[in-house]
Amino acid sequence: MNFSYQLIEKYKAFKGYSQDKQVIADMPNINSGNMTQIKKGDRHLTANQVIFLSEEIGMDVKEALLQLALEKSKSKEESKIWTDVIKKISAACVAISLCVGLAAEPNKGALAQS
Repeated sequence: MNFSYQLIEKYKAFKGYSQDKQVIADMPNINSGNMTQIKKGDRHLTANQVIFLSEEIGMDVKEALLQLALEKSKSKEESKIWTDVIKKISAACVAISLCVGLAAEPNKGALAQS
């Protein structure tokens, strides 16, 4: 299953929808033909549609747009580059979170002094 359709499925679950036509009614610039093509993997969501769905379900929009770029990759080389970008961003986020956590509780990472 491609990222575009996975995002639609997450949106359906979030909204409690059971049919694609419910999603079509909510989303900008999509029709049943587009939805069928997305399900088959012949078409992708647009960036604006990804932004809409991501914001609705509370997903990080930047991450969603990166996943869309990866999905739209036209070559293995391009796909590898997008995968590397996503990994680097994820690693940076983990490092920042760790630093923030350690800074918030300075006695946790060091030997306790008595």
